[in-house]
Amino acid sequence: MKPKLLFAVVTTAFMGVAGNVAAENIITWETLGNSYTPEAGNKYIQRFTIEADVPFERVAFCSFKRGMNPVDPADSIFEILPGYYAVSSPRFSRASASEPIVVDIVTDGSLGNISFIPDGMHLVAAGRPVSARNVRRSIISTPSRYTRPGTSGISDNMIYGPEAYAVNDSLRTSLRPEPYKGIPTPKSVKLTGKKVLRPDAASVKVVKVSDSRHDYWRARIDGRKLTVYTNSDTPDAIVTSLMARIDDAATTDGKVPGAVIEDWADLPYRALMIDVARNFTGADDMKSIIDLMAAYGLNVLHFHVGDDEGWRVEIPALPELTQVGARRGYTTTDDVPFLKQIYSGDGNPDSTGTPANGYYTVDQYIDLLRYAKARGIDIIPEFDTPGHSRAAIRAMEYRYRTTGDASLRLIHDGDTSAYTTAQDFHDNLMNPALDGPYKFWDIVMESLVDTYNRAGVPLRAIHIGGDEVPAHAWDGSEAANRLMAEKGMKHQRELHAWFVERVAKIAARRGVRIAGWQEIALDHSPAYDAAVRPQVAAVNCWTSTGDYGRQIASQGYPLILSNVDYLYFDQAHTRHPQEPGLTWGGIVDEFSPLHATVERLCPGTADVQDNVEGISAQLFAETVRSRAMIERYILPRLLGLAERGHNTAATLSDEEYFGALTAEMDIWAADSRNFFMRQPGIRLNAGKVEMNDAYGKGEIRYTIDGTEPTRDSALYTAPLDAAGIAQVRARLFYGPAESATSILDIN
Repeated sequence: MKPKLLFAVVTTAFMGVAGNVAAENIITWETLGNSYTPEAGNKYIQRFTIEADVPFERVAFCSFKRGMNPVDPADSIFEILPGYYAVSSPRFSRASASEPIVVDIVTDGSLGNISFIPDGMHLVAAGRPVSARNVRRSIISTPSRYTRPGTSGISDNMIYGPEAYAVNDSLRTSLRPEPYKGIPTPKSVKLTGKKVLRPDAASVKVVKVSDSRHDYWRARIDGRKLTVYTNSDTPDAIVTSLMARIDDAATTDGKVPGAVIEDWADLPYRALMIDVARNFTGADDMKSIIDLMAAYGLNVLHFHVGDDEGWRVEIPALPELTQVGARRGYTTTDDVPFLKQIYSGDGNPDSTGTPANGYYTVDQYIDLLRYAKARGIDIIPEFDTPGHSRAAIRAMEYRYRTTGDASLRLIHDGDTSAYTTAQDFHDNLMNPALDGPYKFWDIVMESLVDTYNRAGVPLRAIHIGGDEVPAHAWDGSEAANRLMAEKGMKHQRELHAWFVERVAKIAARRGVRIAGWQEIALDHSPAYDAAVRPQVAAVNCWTSTGDYGRQIASQGYPLILSNVDYLYFDQAHTRHPQEPGLTWGGIVDEFSPLHATVERLCPGTADVQDNVEGISAQLFAETVRSRAMIERYILPRLLGLAERGHNTAATLSDEEYFGALTAEMDIWAADSRNFFMRQPGIRLNAGKVEMNDAYGKGEIRYTIDGTEPTRDSALYTAPLDAAGIAQVRARLFYGPAESATSILDIN
């Protein structure tokens, strides 16, 4: 779906139990700053300071793949896996708690934001991982740590105080939604002009009606009794949402405005994709995210549970999938019952305190299915194939080595194919010319169908991925070349299509439809389209360039708007160096999903746009470490997604939208949810330091000594006399949320 970067950021330490450690080991990371010379180009130095009370052999860490060279000639660095590195040195054998060891690494490029900071740092002693507390120092203590020098000058991504002040001034609004008109905006709200007693949930009566519109409902609020007319199969979800609107409209005397409300969703597929393959999120935390989705009228959880870096759902007939694919740790070989570490971890594949490890048992998954369905949400599982399949490949290779069963191998011996994926993998492709991948998919689908049947919920589709197969993927495969010759295939794209078509047929035999990324619908033969299209429930268009959305819809495939530059919630909210998130797809701020209209992302005639089935936002998990981080990525952007899924025509101005999300912040803070907030502004005006925020909520805390503001720092209440102050730093705090830091240099 994208060139997903192989690095991560976390602001708290992960402590695992690995090896016998008498005292705490600490690895402190910091950058010494970005630099540029005509000879070397852009570089920065990463410094690892290691405090260990026992000798060790290596220090290992996860980081985005870049060229690295140690400064000390005694040290050597090597790549265990793209995104996982280790440094060895004879210096490490002399480690003691009283003498920290410093390792400096010259790194290609520039350090842009905190999501490029190494994670998963640990030691290795006697060939075993040894846990260590990870400490990361600020990358904004000096400008050299975040400015990007180059041949054309200095690129400074920092959003300084005066710029933030102007932005906040332009955004702050007193507009708030009228009664019952919170996001998503209902189709019709007619106030009766009367104040009536607030109805309670016990008084609600639901009447089933026949209506072709998606999730249609109508309610008249005229007193204690409330009747809701709906065509929904999960009316409780609609009632819960309606009661929340009623609670928001209630006054202190327990009354609400009388009204008749009518609503439905324009798009039948309104989704959030959560990736738990790259980093795992447990069932209880996923339930909390499902609650958020339901609150804003989303009805599909696109559950990314299988990828290169993890397999997170139990398949009882293939226990190796979770035995190997749900565990990551330190190893330099693939001949072990777990995957090599990437993104996060402490080196121990059995640690429970890290998102590197974990999966859902069948019973846990059934519980999630039922929980989601009760809230009007279908779960579509995704296992990305034939690319993005390293976890499945390693699991089936382990099965082959330990049982001798070669029938489920997904690759074959003697394949000399040389390729590099967008994520820098060279060994993550199933081979479409083998029987193993199809037997594998048959078993997986059989298990999923059984699981959904046991849960008593429909299996809307199985997402098979189908994206990012690199060029020359199977050049060195005798089996692939033989099949291509037998079938008269001229290009490996046809071999990829062969795979998708066969998997679609397996799904059809199981009574299941498939979904996939845009590659399964683009640039194929008419015969392929005729065979596959009827089996496809959804095609996610993810790219930001080209005319792919219109092409997919014009071919009759059900299009899901999923474009990176509007709807990838793992992209950074702003360009501030402290703002977590990736940047390859650009900045995706809180307004981006609101602007993800059908007209913009699928321009065309009405008959083409009729094939727009839905909209989906994506949160890939390279940089996710906790539910709080998920919440910060999706809030408030979830509101824009909900609005566009519910109303394809423009409804709210940017000012009205910002007023609505400002109102919602009170709910999130009261529920102890994390969320993104724009940084406070700071400006110098007539000798006074003035500060502002975009919301009129929370507390601005500041420092004048160059340190990072905390919740205990001075509270801004009025302009400060600037005399004697060289620099002001400020952050906004509200509930559990906090902003990035603003800086004003005065002298």
